Amino acid sequence: AGFEVIVGAVRDRVFGPVILFGLGGVNAELMRDVTYRLAPFDTASAKEMIAEIRGSVLLNGFRGQPACDVEALAAVLSRASLLMADHVDEILEIDINPLFVHARGAGVTVADALFVLG
Repeated sequence: AGFEVIVGAVRDRVFGPVILFGLGGVNAELMRDVTYRLAPFDTASAKEMIAEIRGSVLLNGFRGQPACDVEALAAVLSRASLLMADHVDEILEIDINPLFVHARGAGVTVADALFVLG
């Protein structure tokens, strides 16, 4: 399966394209452990974003679990930011929940995604 996270994006009227990252599934609603960045940004900024949430410790191999593929996750966040920035006039919202982050080197899997155009 993998570790569940959420990646989202909105076109904010004041700030423009904004990317959201946080714990996925039930944890997204329960813990509200999310962070935001203005798009576009690179993978280095995406890694900083990942490290900002309290749950980031879970991605690094907490209590004997394998470390997650943070490189692949950072690539998804960065690419979502580039997509929003490049298509800010066409995309209102992106919701990728859940995104499963697999063990280091094994990538990620999008289980569900919604794009709102307008």
